[in-house]
Amino acid sequence: MKKLLIVAGLFVFVVAGAFAFQFSDFQAAFQTFADKTASALPLEASVGLNWSDAYIGQFPHFGLGATLGAATLPYSAIEGAINTFSPSGLPSDVSFLKTLGVPVPAYTFDLRIGGFVWPFDIGFKFGYLPPNALSAFSNVSADYLLLGGDIRYALVKDQGWAPGISLGVGYTYMRGNVSVPGVFSGNIQIANVQAGSNTYYLQFTNPSLNMFWNSNVIDLKIQVSKNLFIITPFVGLGVSYGISNAGGGMQSAMQVSTDNGATYHNVTQTELDTLNTNFHTNFTLQNPGFAISSSANGFATRAFGGLSLNLFIIKLGIGAEYEFLSGSFAGMMNLRLQF
Repeated sequence: MKKLLIVAGLFVFVVAGAFAFQFSDFQAAFQTFADKTASALPLEASVGLNWSDAYIGQFPHFGLGATLGAATLPYSAIEGAINTFSPSGLPSDVSFLKTLGVPVPAYTFDLRIGGFVWPFDIGFKFGYLPPNALSAFSNVSADYLLLGGDIRYALVKDQGWAPGISLGVGYTYMRGNVSVPGVFSGNIQIANVQAGSNTYYLQFTNPSLNMFWNSNVIDLKIQVSKNLFIITPFVGLGVSYGISNAGGGMQSAMQVSTDNGATYHNVTQTELDTLNTNFHTNFTLQNPGFAISSSANGFATRAFGGLSLNLFIIKLGIGAEYEFLSGSFAGMMNLRLQF
């Protein structure tokens, strides 16, 4: 939930007060956000199942708990929108974003079970926020899903002076969507929208800001850990391949003009289908809107490490990750019961 709200909140000051602009301005601002977000999603998907032990042992060893973490988007993801819609630049109270990037939190519930016969363990992670979960106390509409798992094989067991070493492979699917009302003021017109052979002018009535993303990530990692009485430090390297999509735009009652803005009419299903097809969105007549999306497929390479405090079966872990290609980083905390 916080993941969605923080990203949404950043755009409140970015686009507040905007009322009319050319499609090229709209496209450039949200295209940069979409590109940078899509390419950063593999690091975000790595949150969860970051347990300190390289290998927990064979069954009946198992554990369950929860992870709260945050990855960063590079500042360049929102820099274009700030420069376009906020002439005064980045507010001083959030100037740290230029150095640290944009924090994007995530949470998961984790389960890990020791394997049978061979020295391996298998883990599952799950995080979910239903679409109407915030309606009781907020006008913000948001949903969030993260679902994944991994399997780790123990190359070396943690015995004597030898550390535990494991090689793991995993898969994560994640998606999110958020709609924030009251960001724009009044009606907004977007001119010269090219969709196939058609040129549209679009008009929105007090639109909400809408953002969405999804990613499928395959991950390979190697981890080293050593149980030292009440602490267990760990380090590792990971390589991920992500198939990701992200976008942003506006959502409200939408009218369309096909005569250069001279007259407007309510959008028809045919016109909405054309826009959805050309811009890879899925708005409906009951929930109309317009957005720019971007796909990013590619590799990400990261280093990670941390430690856990072990109090009998209770383990409190902290960890951090650094992605070499983008310079993004992530931090997380984990609380679990491990038997």
